[in-house]
Amino acid sequence: MCLGDDSICFQTRLIKPGRDEEQLWIADYKVARNQILNWYKGVTKQIAKEINIKLTPEEERLLSKSRIVDREAYNAYLMGLDFLEDASKESLIKARDYLDRAVQKDPDWAPLYSGLTVVWASIAQMGFEPPEIAGPKIFENLNKALELDPEDAESHFISGLMAFLNEWDWEKAEKEYLKALSINPSHALARVTYAQLLSALQRPDEARTQGRLGINLDPLNPMTQIQYAASLLAVGDFEASLAFGEKVTADDPDHFLANNLIEFAAFQCGNYAKAMKAAKYTMPARSFAFDEVERIFEEQGFIAGYKEILRHLEEMAKNGFVDPIELVIRYMMVDQPDKAMVWVEKGFEIHSPNMPYISTHMYLCDPLFTNPRFIDVIHKMNLPLPKSN
Repeated sequence: MCLGDDSICFQTRLIKPGRDEEQLWIADYKVARNQILNWYKGVTKQIAKEINIKLTPEEERLLSKSRIVDREAYNAYLMGLDFLEDASKESLIKARDYLDRAVQKDPDWAPLYSGLTVVWASIAQMGFEPPEIAGPKIFENLNKALELDPEDAESHFISGLMAFLNEWDWEKAEKEYLKALSINPSHALARVTYAQLLSALQRPDEARTQGRLGINLDPLNPMTQIQYAASLLAVGDFEASLAFGEKVTADDPDHFLANNLIEFAAFQCGNYAKAMKAAKYTMPARSFAFDEVERIFEEQGFIAGYKEILRHLEEMAKNGFVDPIELVIRYMMVDQPDKAMVWVEKGFEIHSPNMPYISTHMYLCDPLFTNPRFIDVIHKMNLPLPKSN
């Protein structure tokens, strides 16, 4: 792709994958920036015609919708999406600022509000703001996106994700995921995060199927790789999850979200040094220096090192907001399930967006699956009971 003046140049190729790749179609384009959305739809129709795929009447209707986008809004939108992928606090703030700037330029474009929904949802899930602050922002932007374009696959995907993580409405979440996929069956992120919902609903075989479909649709995208890795972690495929997380950090060693996932997957694989190394990239975002943790780890071992992490997190929780699941996971790492259970209950009380995963294998809660207090929380969330090992 080449960028120039007010246009974008593309070379688009369609490749048939396999041992011997086969190029099915190729074309060059120069597109005015404000026509980029119409180009996406037009080239989709052209590819379908070139390779003799018959579009349904509904697909024809959706692809015929026209939308001119403000050039500056589109540029800011792309920058916002770029920063959104890392999920560190600094990157999420930059993503929010770019998307807010885009809204000022083009306030009637639905994807901007979908993007802001994901920004605020990520801020909540990573524990950078409590649910009572992030929650209203999430649904304000989501409702605006759906109002502006009720047939947008991205908006329905995000609606499903929010029903899953924030509303805890499992039926609505699945309905919205399926709606998004009926509009765009090639939406990779919808499939890999739908897989995570299916894991929470104790449907692991379906979860694996949706996850594989998603990663095969977009195998080189770091965000797809991370979310697929999370879906593998949720169903207990720890080594495969770790491998996908490490694919991302091979190109971007300090990627916040990838290291967050690697920390948990490496622990499940028994690679404690790798878990601690990943924590080094994520814990400074919690505003404490990691040097002392590393010294204790090297001199006294993994448990002592993680107890130092927990000491910091507990102190931070006294003076500000820390998502309870942050402490649940680390207390499970140091084999203190009773203390972890206290924070599970706090997570339920504040409606943490991380709570829907506690019945999967993602957050190390397997030893709690038979705990009556844990079972009570699961019942209150209206989730099916997990299977204990």
